[in-house]
Amino acid sequence: MFGSSSFDDLYYPMTADIYYSTTSQNDFGEMVKTWNKDRSVICSAIKENPDSRIPKYLNTDKRLEYDITTNFRTNEDITLSADLTVYKPSDIVISNIRDSSGNLVWRESYETATIFEIQTIEPMFDMFMNIAGYRVAITRSDSQDIL
Repeated sequence: MFGSSSFDDLYYPMTADIYYSTTSQNDFGEMVKTWNKDRSVICSAIKENPDSRIPKYLNTDKRLEYDITTNFRTNEDITLSADLTVYKPSDIVISNIRDSSGNLVWRESYETATIFEIQTIEPMFDMFMNIAGYRVAITRSDSQDIL
């Protein structure tokens, strides 16, 4: 029989870093978000349209737009930080998504990982209706210099 860690290795062969924001006011009264890495999680990530042979990363209909929408799964509730603080999806970003060999999967340059914002988070249930993990729709952030 397989142990639960064996299934985790199969279902979540990748890793990603989770960042949470803290908000403060600068000298001009503007709200400023500061992003801090909380932890790394095991995960799997695949582009939104995996059956497509042509990547839908570039859309030139209205203006030049670079869009990566990805289906992200993990067995951890990423709305809870390591110290059990609850964060809104708009205060969470995901970066440094790596494959099982440790290679960056999405990158902005050779050494710079792509930063993803959260669109939605929904629970996944096992056959007994217990939470088995989380499905997260993520998209490339327009601001890639926040970390």
